[in-house]
Amino acid sequence: MHIGRLYAEAFRNLDTLEWRPHRHFNLITGDNGQGKTNLLEALSVAAGLRSFRTAKLGDCVRFGADKATVAVQLERQAVRVDLAVQFRASGRRLFLDGRAVSGAADYLGRLVVVLFVPSDLHLPHGEPDQRRRYLDRVVFNHDAAHLLDLRQYERVLTSRNALLKQHKVAPIDPQMLDVYDVLLARHGAVVARRRLDVLRHFTPQVREVFARLAPAGLEADLRYVPKGFASEEAADEATLLLALRGQRTRDLALGYTSRGPHRDDLEFVLAGRPAHAHASQGQSRTLVLALKIAEIQSLEAALGEPPVLLMDDVSSELDEHRNRALMTCIDALGGQVFLTTTDAAHIRVAAPRQIMDMRAGALHPGPTFGRGGQGSTGPENELQDITGGSE
Repeated sequence: MHIGRLYAEAFRNLDTLEWRPHRHFNLITGDNGQGKTNLLEALSVAAGLRSFRTAKLGDCVRFGADKATVAVQLERQAVRVDLAVQFRASGRRLFLDGRAVSGAADYLGRLVVVLFVPSDLHLPHGEPDQRRRYLDRVVFNHDAAHLLDLRQYERVLTSRNALLKQHKVAPIDPQMLDVYDVLLARHGAVVARRRLDVLRHFTPQVREVFARLAPAGLEADLRYVPKGFASEEAADEATLLLALRGQRTRDLALGYTSRGPHRDDLEFVLAGRPAHAHASQGQSRTLVLALKIAEIQSLEAALGEPPVLLMDDVSSELDEHRNRALMTCIDALGGQVFLTTTDAAHIRVAAPRQIMDMRAGALHPGPTFGRGGQGSTGPENELQDITGGSE
């Protein structure tokens, strides 16, 4: 799949923008604060109706504007699809092929993007909520229904937490809590099971890619750590309902829900031990690199074509060896890539490309259009043995 046209209006600092990107490689250069990340954010919103930087789409509307619009013309398996989202602080409107659609279910799953941002490099050592968000993005790309189920769960969770907080001020009706427990268990079990199902297929690919990147004998793994179930096998509605009821007294005292998929974690494992406690920075970054390459490959197998890759100035965070491995992967991808950078010297690909320069929210043609430019990534064996120690 590839994006043939991007239109954005009143999206953060971007000028009214109409751009026909290259179907393979698009390099967006420019200083910090010029709008490069905003452009990738607009593409991400067009794909999944969520920003990777804020929980509220209204935050993306340019200051002083009433609403923002993002529209893409997508070609997928030789079929053209037009997607558009128009949003303001009070809500949004979705359009498919020029006609308004009533719900996200009719819109989602058509444009599939893999996002790679610098914060991803800290996933093994980061906070659990970062890893949950990453996992949910992976799951959503494999099954667009996940976002709808996750939103249902989050709505019930918000209502249950509001009731628990109210208890600190005045007595509440226990039957209302019973209702929320049943709904939370129902939606929570769906969210947890889908995460587990995707991980079962995805984790072996991560292991395989990591084995190509790391020294012989060093193995990686991913483990789902549930907070509402005793084990992965027990991840069902009845078990979660028991956990919620068993924690009710504690939750009333805390004022929030302490069990459920919103508390689960994704554990990165290296050589059989938790990466956050035992992996060096270099090893952790290699593990994340394997994660992203495996994600692209997994989606390509599932979709029958490569997804669109969005990379926000990641190369500047990698050392030469890991950056070379990433560029090799991009060259081999064959799909469409949007990559931002403050320094084009980091980008070494042989794929056909378009270079654009972002200045104060406006795109300008860059110095080169076509093949070559910064040079080739080198042979396949550049993917070997890049783990190393701490940087």
